[in-house]
Amino acid sequence: MVNVTSKSERIKSVLEDLLTNRLSINVTLPMVARAMCKYGNNFMLLNMNEKDGVIGWKQLPVYEIERYENGMYNPYTVANSNVDDGKDLTTNFVWVGSSDYSKFKNWQVAHFRLLYDSLYLPYGVSMFNKARRHFRMLSMMEDMMLIYRLERSIERRVFKINVGAIDEEDVPAYVEEVANSFKRTPIIDPMTGQVDLKKNLLNVAEDFFVPVRDDNASNPIETLQGAQNMTAMDDIKFIQNKVFTALRVPKTFLNFEEEKGDGKNLSLLDVRFQRTVNRIQQYLLMELNKICIIHLYLLGFTDDLTNFSLSMNNPSSQTEMLEIENLAKKISTAKDATTGGSDDGIPLFSMVRAWRQILGWSDKDIEDNL
Repeated sequence: MVNVTSKSERIKSVLEDLLTNRLSINVTLPMVARAMCKYGNNFMLLNMNEKDGVIGWKQLPVYEIERYENGMYNPYTVANSNVDDGKDLTTNFVWVGSSDYSKFKNWQVAHFRLLYDSLYLPYGVSMFNKARRHFRMLSMMEDMMLIYRLERSIERRVFKINVGAIDEEDVPAYVEEVANSFKRTPIIDPMTGQVDLKKNLLNVAEDFFVPVRDDNASNPIETLQGAQNMTAMDDIKFIQNKVFTALRVPKTFLNFEEEKGDGKNLSLLDVRFQRTVNRIQQYLLMELNKICIIHLYLLGFTDDLTNFSLSMNNPSSQTEMLEIENLAKKISTAKDATTGGSDDGIPLFSMVRAWRQILGWSDKDIEDNL
C-alpha cells in the first residue's frame, strides 16, 4: 500500500518494518484515510521510546483535539488560559476532552489533514464540506416528495346527497348522518364492552359529501383523480447532481442501477477523480514522512533522516500510458532529426542536441547515458 525507496537497504528495511509491522499500515491506513476525508482531520497519537523508536499509534477523538501553531491565535480554541499562554512558539496539540487538558508536542501526534481551504487553518476541511448545504436540501426535498405522494396520490369520491326541501339549518346534520352511515365504524371497547361511535378520524383519504337540491343532478358519485405528476423528479435530480459534484465522484459510479465502465476502476475512466485520489494520497504521505523521520531520529539515523522517499500506487494507469505515448513520440522525433528521415537525408540535429532539446535531458543525464 505504501512503497519505500532508499539508497540504503538498511533504511528501507527499517521503514518497511515500521509501516508494516508496527503501524500495521495495510489495515489502519484505510481507516485513517476515511476519517481524514470525513472530518478533514485525523489525529494519531504515536507510541514511542528512545530505544525502539515508534512502536505503534492510536486514534484520538477528532472533536476534542486542538492545534496551537507557533503561538498564533486559534479561532476554534476552547477558552482556557492554561492551555496556551502564547509563549511557546512550537506546534502543540491539546486534548481538551481530558480532565487535565493533556498537552502533546508536535512529534507526539501525527495530524492527517486535507489542506483544501486556507479559511480553516491550522485545520483541514472535510471532503463533504461543500456538499453539506445541498445534502440538507436533498433530504428535505425527499421528505417533501414522500408527503406529497401520500397526500395527493389517493383517489377520493364525491357523493351528492339529495336534501330535497330540508331546511338550510338542518342540511349539515343530515349530510353528516348520511356520511357516518358510510364511514363511521362502531368499535367495541374491550374494557367496558360498550359500543364506541366516537372514532371518526378525518384524514386526506376521506371522501366528500356534497348536498344538492336538484333531482336531475348528474353522476351522484364522482371520482377525484389523484396526483398525475408522480414521476416528476427533475428538482430532486438537480439537487442530487449538485451533491455528486461536491463529492467529486461521477454520478454513475455511486449506484448499482446501471453497469458502467465494464467493471473497470473508476480512476481508469475519469482523470479528474484520479487527480482527487492523488491529492489525498499526498496528504497521507506528508504525515507518514513525518512519522518515518521521527522513527529514524530515535534510532540514531541522524545523517539519513531524508535518505528515503514514500509513494503510493497510482490509482490509474491511464496517466502512465499517456506518458509512455508522449515519450514514444519524442523518441521518434529525435530519431528523425538525427538521421535525416531518409537514407540520403542530412541530419538536422546532432545526437547530443536532440537529447537536450527534444528529450529534455540535462547535461548530467546525457553524460550518464554516454
